[in-house]
Amino acid sequence: LHKAIRRQRQMCIRDSNITAGFTRKGITFMHFILPYFIILLIVLQFAIKKGSRNHKARNEEFLDREAKANQVRRKDISNLNYISIPDNLPLINSGNETFDRLMSQDSRMKRAYDTLQSLKGKKILNLTGISNTDLKLSYGVANLNDLTEYDDNFTTLVKAIALIGHNLLEHKDIEDATTFLEYGISIKSDISSNYIDLAIIYASGDRKDQIAVLKEQALTLKSLSRDSIVSQLDAIMKK
Repeated sequence: LHKAIRRQRQMCIRDSNITAGFTRKGITFMHFILPYFIILLIVLQFAIKKGSRNHKARNEEFLDREAKANQVRRKDISNLNYISIPDNLPLINSGNETFDRLMSQDSRMKRAYDTLQSLKGKKILNLTGISNTDLKLSYGVANLNDLTEYDDNFTTLVKAIALIGHNLLEHKDIEDATTFLEYGISIKSDISSNYIDLAIIYASGDRKDQIAVLKEQALTLKSLSRDSIVSQLDAIMKK
């Protein structure tokens, strides 16, 4: 019995030592990481405060520019670089049977063609990448609605051009497709298919030098689609 009691005491002492060892190690580990944890909190707090200050500064700058823009008087916009729709684009009933057939069979293409014709009597401006604030600062707040309308007309135009060109390409009317698509490029369309479809036409005719020209034009775009267009053109040139 005495031996059993002694062994039980020894086991308790051993367990107590083990527990104490773990406790000391835990305390040592916490002492080790605590300074780094405090530093991390300080850095995070600093970053949050800096971000908040930057956001506040940007917001104040924006409001200041908006206030100034809203005070700018109307300026003459008659001499801006307005876009015209040329007369050399293919027309219905001009002798091209493929073109006429597509217009009669494809309702989307016919709507795009009608849209194109309706835009001939309207003012069109490519204002891609220019904010409303910048438009007001440059031309006056009173011109904003008109400029927005002219820019919307541009968006409508380039979408119609790209759609017609793409459908003509799909139906092997290469000549008319090229005419529409090259016009789209000339007015700085930012529709991806306009560039890619024209690049496909150039590649099929072994005119990769023209694809390089397309790429240079794409690099001047101010829209979000620029990088994607350039990447796709690079892929076509490598084939």
